[in-house]
Amino acid sequence: MISPDTGGSRTLAESVESSLLDYIRSENLTPGDVLPKEQELAEELKVSRQVVREGLAGLKTFGILETRKRRGMVVRRPNAFAGVSKLAQARLFSERECREFMQIRVFMELGMAEFIFEHKTPEDMAELRELAGPPGHLPAIHDEIAFHHKLFSISRNAMGGQFLQILTTAFSPARMNRGTRPTPEHADLCDALEGSSWLAFYDMLKKHFVPYLQVSFASENVNARKERSLK
Repeated sequence: MISPDTGGSRTLAESVESSLLDYIRSENLTPGDVLPKEQELAEELKVSRQVVREGLAGLKTFGILETRKRRGMVVRRPNAFAGVSKLAQARLFSERECREFMQIRVFMELGMAEFIFEHKTPEDMAELRELAGPPGHLPAIHDEIAFHHKLFSISRNAMGGQFLQILTTAFSPARMNRGTRPTPEHADLCDALEGSSWLAFYDMLKKHFVPYLQVSFASENVNARKERSLK
């Protein structure tokens, strides 16, 4: 059925994880299908049940498997960004990596501008304007997160929305200059989104993000100058 790959520097449990993934692919298992019992897997792989248990636990961590009562270990539809989400929650990324995540978040949203424009509905716009608040409103961090998460969700790209939510909730509070009001404001973005051209909306969105990128690039320049001064 499957055989453990013991080459390289991987642990035995990691090798079992790889073998289990090979088995899922080779057997064309789909979400809801059941894996063999731990004892069967241990005998097939010629490893202990404890090692099999560790391998299964690793796949559960990434959302590939789940335990169901009276059924055992079942294949599930995974969250593509489960691993990144756990790392983000642990705050293990460096300051530079956080800035780079922020840049990815900005350019993802800009890249979806046309899809956002094409898929908007009157219901979407009503919710977006409520999140935007009145003209001149300076949003708090949670307001900023809620507005942009809703804005991206209009694109109807669920997987991209999952990743953007991770980036936004985990990294934007550290990168956002709360003392600077973005120009254009959220209300201006709503006006542009209800306009006649997606390119005009894109241009407005790009201008809105200028303070975000200035904070990121300014931080990089400061750090670069510090590094040069130490040489």
